[in-house]
Amino acid sequence: MKFFFIRHGESLWNIKNLCQGKTDIELSQKGLSETKAFAAKSVHLPIHYICASPLKRASKTAEIIKEHHPQAGFSLVEEFSERNWGYLEGISSTAMYEIEKLEEANLDFKIDPSIESRQDLRARIKRGLEIAFQLHPEPLIVSHGRLFFGLCELLNIPIVRQMKNLCLMEITKTSSGWHSRELHLD
Repeated sequence: MKFFFIRHGESLWNIKNLCQGKTDIELSQKGLSETKAFAAKSVHLPIHYICASPLKRASKTAEIIKEHHPQAGFSLVEEFSERNWGYLEGISSTAMYEIEKLEEANLDFKIDPSIESRQDLRARIKRGLEIAFQLHPEPLIVSHGRLFFGLCELLNIPIVRQMKNLCLMEITKTSSGWHSRELHLD
């Protein structure tokens, strides 16, 4: 089994270092131009099906990639939306990372019921992967940084805490478990 994962291009709130969560934020001008450059370089990747978060920053990234892979199938998959940070959406990303550290130190830590728990996030990601693999055996998933963090926890692969925009990962399953590696398009 294998799939690709890419984090969306730079958004307007990425520039401000703000926690976005499910808040539906557009790509910045830099995000749009970098996504177009990435998509042009991606033509040699075996992209046959794209599953994207429906949030604008990810869906627009996916649409731009699809322009360079017109034969690829395309679906918006709600399960690949970013983690819901509830009333904390809009706080600094640094503060969000501190809350994640508290969650890691105490598995029972729950700051507020409006915030999606890590357990619920992992269950949602698992459902999303099941959907993606039904659509194609090697999908490209276009999603978000905190979702990738949860994916790392779910698949027991090395955690990437601050995934860069347009970071492309190849995730493969072998007899010894899941493995990840970053791909660079030149």
